Amino acid sequence: MRPIQSVIALALPLLAAAASPAVAQAPGAAALVEDVTPGIAGVEAFDYVPAGKRIVLGSGGKLTLGYLASCVEETITGGTVTVGSEQSTVAEGSVQRKTVACAGRPLQLSAEQSGKSGGIVFRMPPKPAPKPLLIHGASPVVSLPQPGQLSIVRVDQPGDPIALDLPGKPVDLASRGVRLVPGGTYRASYGSSAIVFRVDAAAAETGSPLLRLIQF
Repeated sequence: MRPIQSVIALALPLLAAAASPAVAQAPGAAALVEDVTPGIAGVEAFDYVPAGKRIVLGSGGKLTLGYLASCVEETITGGTVTVGSEQSTVAEGSVQRKTVACAGRPLQLSAEQSGKSGGIVFRMPPKPAPKPLLIHGASPVVSLPQPGQLSIVRVDQPGDPIALDLPGKPVDLASRGVRLVPGGTYRASYGSSAIVFRVDAAAAETGSPLLRLIQF
């Protein structure tokens, strides 16, 4: 019989992998473009932008950025914007900032991790299950690293599954006619990865994309 110490040593890395959130986004992304005046060069709505990027708005252009690390949402009018890591620097323009309740980090497991963690016997007190990602809107904004199929299934009670083909960039599912039930818990699957999330019971139909963002 294998000594208990060996069994625990094998189990620990798998437990860490299962419990640790793994949120991926575009390499170097600092902020999400939530809205922008059409015609502004080099940027479109729902683009990720890196720190250091300069965006020229001119005299009347308008830009809304949601910062992924700081949960700061900026509405900038006019001038030249330099994207930072937590907020922008704005020259010759005006900026309004507010901190929003960003969606928390989700539990994300690969199929391999899920399968292995279920097949190991160990004698350790179980850790509490990580809380699902909480989004504050009935229509999520979903970001895939590459084009592919997204599946959404309700897990707290029966419901019809949703299957969508999405590009490799953030997409507001409100534009695809998706409205989930406030208070419901769901599992979003893409390839071998899955994210469990819950819709805020007081969620509005839509709202700030930063509040509804699910990133694979």
